[in-house]
Amino acid sequence: MKLILNGGGDGKQVESARKLLNSLIDHNKKILYIPLAWVDPTFSGCLEFMTNELSDVNSAGIEMITSAEEIINKNLNEYACIYIGGGNTYKLLSELKSSGTFEKIKNYLINEDGIVYGGSAGAIIFGKDLDSCNTDDDNEVGLVDNSGFDLINGYSLLCHYTSRDEERTELSKKYLLELSKTKPIYAIPEEDTIYIDDDKIEFLGRRPYYEFREGVMTMNNTFQLVPYTDKYYDFVYEVKKNAYRKYVEECWGKWDEEAQREYFKKFIEAYKNSAYIIRLNNQDIGFYNDEQLEDGSYEVGNICIKPEFQGQGLGTMILKEKLEEHKEQDIKIQFFKQNPVGKLYERLGFVPNGETQFHYQMIKPKEIKDIKVK
Repeated sequence: MKLILNGGGDGKQVESARKLLNSLIDHNKKILYIPLAWVDPTFSGCLEFMTNELSDVNSAGIEMITSAEEIINKNLNEYACIYIGGGNTYKLLSELKSSGTFEKIKNYLINEDGIVYGGSAGAIIFGKDLDSCNTDDDNEVGLVDNSGFDLINGYSLLCHYTSRDEERTELSKKYLLELSKTKPIYAIPEEDTIYIDDDKIEFLGRRPYYEFREGVMTMNNTFQLVPYTDKYYDFVYEVKKNAYRKYVEECWGKWDEEAQREYFKKFIEAYKNSAYIIRLNNQDIGFYNDEQLEDGSYEVGNICIKPEFQGQGLGTMILKEKLEEHKEQDIKIQFFKQNPVGKLYERLGFVPNGETQFHYQMIKPKEIKDIKVK
């Protein structure tokens, strides 16, 4: 069984999920496309959209069905995979169950080592049930038995989470926190994908996913700090260049590539033993370095994130982890005066600690352990 469940994105958002699909399928077979969740009963434009969406997936073509009954007499093993698209989750599950297709797809996955790609509604149905999407979809078809395929380790699933406006996200959050008191739920954004390979489950993507369990929400980022080696030399240079070029030019004038490369060469030689690649869900997305100072304090050096991964709180997440790890030391940090990040540092407990011509310096004093006197 190979199950690719995407959070409802398209185009470049889910490029990595399509690459995964392309690596799994038989390229000499067609993809069977099931658009039954779509609200337009004529499915106008669906095949055209999917043909464009899967243009980078090598297959013998796409065959689209327009009713669940069409699937009953098909040999699913004749297809490269099944692709189940988004729309109304209740409508989709109702049609699959009333036609008998639900059990056929389940057998294909579990007993015939099938491959299924589900997006949005097409992903949610593989959870334990549809209770997770009550605030997203209307049950206009009157579906009573909303139990899903239950192939995500007993979890229900919500897609598009944190990918829409804040009001919608907050509504979903409150609902899922209450629901999770009786059942666990995964909530994933449009860019993320759950990959299930038999009994193994893996989260892929460039944004955090969320687990709701027993009334508690946990944000999972699955990032790693991988020790720097020289094979990352060019990667780190480009990440730092992108992060600081604007400030460097404001302070010292036009970017001098030769001079900056020479400076970077000296920098990385000095800090290579305390430098790390930031890796999120198996993708290299940035650079971090630190230093243990002679006065016993800990200094945060650089937290640089690639542009396409910025704005998601990943740098803050890494910083918070380091603050917790070194809370029994004074923690120092400095940043360009033009950089508005100082407000964030203040909220995290840093206070001013001096300045240079171009930088502000801050410190977070170490936590003092309570000493109990008997």
